[in-house]
Amino acid sequence: NQPDKALEQFEHSLTINSKHPKTLLNVGIVKAFGKQDLDGAAQAWREVIALTPDGPEGQAAKRALDSMQSAHPASSQPGARKPGA
Repeated sequence: NQPDKALEQFEHSLTINSKHPKTLLNVGIVKAFGKQDLDGAAQAWREVIALTPDGPEGQAAKRALDSMQSAHPASSQPGARKPGA
């Protein structure tokens, strides 16, 4: 399963640098689109925004989070469940 393999690689990368914005941004993308884990995606994107709010990754994370909140208002709130869970 490609999303699982990608997440494994990202998790390995995060053991080396747990605050790497691009890796965290990609974790959010895979969780949102590959795994339908909207809460996990939102958590990753919030971390990117906290690390680099004005950088390109932070801006991309803000756009992704805003889009997700518009499309799924309840799913991007802390403690929300992923669809079908």
